Amino acid sequence: MAISVVVLILVLPVLLAAVLWWRGLLPTREEMPRYKEWLVLMFTNWKHTRLPEAEVIGIDISHYQGGINFDELCFHLDASRRMYSSQQKDTKPRQVDFLIAKATQGSRMQDNYYNSNKQGCREKGILFGAYHFYSLKSGAKAQADNFIQYAGLQKGDLVPVLDVEPADGKLPERDSVLQWLQIVSKYYDVKPMIYTNEKTYTNYFLKSDKFKRYPFWIARYGGKEPSKHHAMWQCAESGRAGGVTGPVDVDIFRGTKSDLGLYVIK
Repeated sequence: MAISVVVLILVLPVLLAAVLWWRGLLPTREEMPRYKEWLVLMFTNWKHTRLPEAEVIGIDISHYQGGINFDELCFHLDASRRMYSSQQKDTKPRQVDFLIAKATQGSRMQDNYYNSNKQGCREKGILFGAYHFYSLKSGAKAQADNFIQYAGLQKGDLVPVLDVEPADGKLPERDSVLQWLQIVSKYYDVKPMIYTNEKTYTNYFLKSDKFKRYPFWIARYGGKEPSKHHAMWQCAESGRAGGVTGPVDVDIFRGTKSDLGLYVIK
């Protein structure tokens, strides 16, 4: 009996991990740095993050957040603009203006929560967008095809986004990134947006003229906007919003709601 219990204890975690992997709920090696930060924030001081003043504010999500309750989706802000996940005594609701969901990664991975996120936004009239997490393990065309086939973006949605981040200290070849952008741009007849952190933007993208024609979405935390030009600013990865479990990335568009119309698929 004792041996059976030991075997069960050893086997169950393996089976659970296999199920989570099969359902695409485990972070990939490339996603691991962001996943570790997400776990730390989830159990520290995330609920005290303040939301900067702006006319257009949204969130970006992936399978990390699990299912979203779109009936409750909004920011709950106190007088100091601290974010909470539910209505408090001294908070007021503030709508989420747009939502960008992870669609794909690499040449095969497809986010299991993507379609429900897209449907929820469609039903609630929230401006919707999708992003692809670029992988060093497969070619640009295969990754672009994966995104195009799965994302299902349409007129009125935000332009496609390419997420480019270091993995194990390495970044993809610039020509490979450019090829993805060109394929997706030709398909949707728009310029995709590039998401990255400020350091990568400065040391990787700015050093090549090939990317000057593309809009950028830059991550920088601590309340300070990126020092370089950007169309969008990811101001926090520790935000809170009603309808979302755990911390969520918060994004500010650099402009008005009218200006945002320049970044939708026509």
